[in-house]
Amino acid sequence: MKNVPVRALQVAGLLMCFNGAVSATEGNGNSYPLGVETNMSGMMMPEGLTSLLYYTHYNASDVKGNDGKNNPNIARYHVKSDTVSLRLSYVWPGVKWLGANVETRAALALPTIDLTLDVARPAPLGPLDKGGTTTDLGDLSFAPVLLGWHGKTLHQIAGVETFLPTGAYDKNEPVNAGRNYYQVAPFYAATWFPTQAWEASAKLRYGINSKNQKTDYRSGDELTLEYSAGYRFTEALSAGINGYVYRQTTDDRLQGASVNGNGNRGSVNAVGPYAMYRFSKDFAVVAKLQEEFGAKNKSEATRLWLQARLPF
Repeated sequence: MKNVPVRALQVAGLLMCFNGAVSATEGNGNSYPLGVETNMSGMMMPEGLTSLLYYTHYNASDVKGNDGKNNPNIARYHVKSDTVSLRLSYVWPGVKWLGANVETRAALALPTIDLTLDVARPAPLGPLDKGGTTTDLGDLSFAPVLLGWHGKTLHQIAGVETFLPTGAYDKNEPVNAGRNYYQVAPFYAATWFPTQAWEASAKLRYGINSKNQKTDYRSGDELTLEYSAGYRFTEALSAGINGYVYRQTTDDRLQGASVNGNGNRGSVNAVGPYAMYRFSKDFAVVAKLQEEFGAKNKSEATRLWLQARLPF
């Protein structure tokens, strides 16, 4: 490392950080889809197999620097992604461990990402185009053992989620659906019903990332708190607020050195409304809007979610 100039590391880190889509960490993205589990996150599915379908639209035109202001190194920026995901959940019938039900789940996403990114360069050089598009399979999410405890008013889930580098990845491409590294994330989620009409949920998650062996880049660890609070107006209709708080807790490191001199630690908050409609006990749809604010080393975006529990 002593033979690598600091300025060279900073430039390389900048280009690698913006060699993708939407936040701090390598490729400016996350393995875990922020804001996905805001509602009923402590409620385990019923015994047997349950299918869940997710759609999310992400749109950002600003990317912030370490001071929370628009990054001066970016001349032009816009990212849009549309992702469809399928999650399968299997709660093992009749199986109990530590007084809890046992669940296994897996999820796979198909994102379409369109990135416009011009990196500013000193005169007489013009901006460097690092944009691109892709539609391909993302990384597989797999949680082999989750434990769920259920009371009259409080429901809880704890376990470890993983992301496996199964998605499409090419280090020479500006945008990738896969991330080419592993993530292991312990989490705890709870859903509370203080009355029959009111509901509150929260999920606390800590993601630990491995090194991308093709780029020698290790993304920092990520702490996420997702939440919701709402009111049931009828047996079918509920509405309320939802959002998340995201903090990167350790530095991004390139060839062992902190990226950009500050570790490129990202942070952002989000809040917005949601509405849920239950067509039957086996079929429900949730629509969520999440507006991001207070970003550092990260883009600020609008997320729209449509989530459905399927009746088969």
